[in-house]
Amino acid sequence: MLKMGILGVAMVVACSAFAQTRVPADVAKMQETLRAALTRQAATNQFLMTTVASDYVSDLKKLYHKEKATKDAAAQATVKAEVERFVAALKSDPDEFEAVPELPEAVQQKALPALRVIQGRYLEQRSIIEKMGAERVVELAQKYVAALDLVQKRLSEGGKTSDAAAAKKEATRMRVLLQRKDAASALFKQYAVKNSLMPPAPDLAGFETEDAPQGLANITAKTLLTALPISVQQALTKPMEAFDKDWPPEITTWTFDASGNYAHDFNLYRVAGVPDELGIFVYAKTMRAYVRGTKKCSTVQVNGQAVTWLGKGMSWNLKDSRDLVFKAVYTTQHPALSAEAGPAACVAIYSSSENDKLLGAMSVPMTKETTELKVTKHFSYNRVNISWEGEKRRRGFTIPNNMPIRVVVGVVAFNPGEEADAIVETRACPQVAQ
Repeated sequence: MLKMGILGVAMVVACSAFAQTRVPADVAKMQETLRAALTRQAATNQFLMTTVASDYVSDLKKLYHKEKATKDAAAQATVKAEVERFVAALKSDPDEFEAVPELPEAVQQKALPALRVIQGRYLEQRSIIEKMGAERVVELAQKYVAALDLVQKRLSEGGKTSDAAAAKKEATRMRVLLQRKDAASALFKQYAVKNSLMPPAPDLAGFETEDAPQGLANITAKTLLTALPISVQQALTKPMEAFDKDWPPEITTWTFDASGNYAHDFNLYRVAGVPDELGIFVYAKTMRAYVRGTKKCSTVQVNGQAVTWLGKGMSWNLKDSRDLVFKAVYTTQHPALSAEAGPAACVAIYSSSENDKLLGAMSVPMTKETTELKVTKHFSYNRVNISWEGEKRRRGFTIPNNMPIRVVVGVVAFNPGEEADAIVETRACPQVAQ
């Protein structure tokens, strides 16, 4: 308790000294903007950690009932003891000398092999959240420094030498701080923003009751969000990345059209005769969808052509082809076994004014847990590129400016019995070299 008290006092004193430093009004305004951005990032970190903790308990529950089915009472008791220990650890004060207070190394060393796999997944996801959060904070600080340089220049040109010197001093202070390995943590402390990677304790109610099958193979637009698994609900409703209100990304002008049956033959979207394969739930507010199901059909005849790759897609309407700048990110629990099998990620671009004429498309196998396709059209030029970083694949085509278009993002499967389970996100991204 004495240690915590000393640390708390030290932090308050440091933050008070920082807050009391006199700076020009322009710099003070930017500091408040940075503080608000740090607060949002801390909230995002906490939200993601809450999801990871819930997934950890969910994985433990599955293992618990698996051991119950095999009548391994000792293993079952071990798993139950671990979930109770985990929840208790989240409710207690964290040990600051442990890298991961809720899952210390001593606990990992005593775990069952199957339990260690689940713990390893939790630690990996926790590490990713911490790393990505720190990178985002450093990026925010770098933008803050760049803005300070502009303010310093403007103040100098306006003859406000004293204010310009203060802005330069603040930029220098921040540049020195960014050289530290713990720059992100230092920033959170300086701005008195609590950034806890300790999530709230998940509810253990129903842990010993085996869940009934979700029946999500045929989820539709009529499916309630609350009918989806908790982890999927959280992934779909997670707030979109913050953007500059004065210069919003192009996707903010997009409007959701519909979801429907989709085929690897890209001109077959919402076409009569395409079988109702897989299921899709679209949460248009965050531009995300959940595709789930098991492929049933083999090869079918649609419009006189043999079609094997079948699934679901969601479409968006764009009034102007110059707004065609985005990336589609697919996260799946069932990666494709090979490039010739499924499931696969698909993106297609159509001309709305030409009876949905197909302009360009790309399909790639989701052989990893995360697959990303990037689509960009230069604001002034007519060239569009669809690129896949996975194998450095790029496909280009030409469309004029001011053309109304439709973008379809979907998931398809190939062989009967292939299972799809993917979150599909439509995200903003910067322009890239054409």
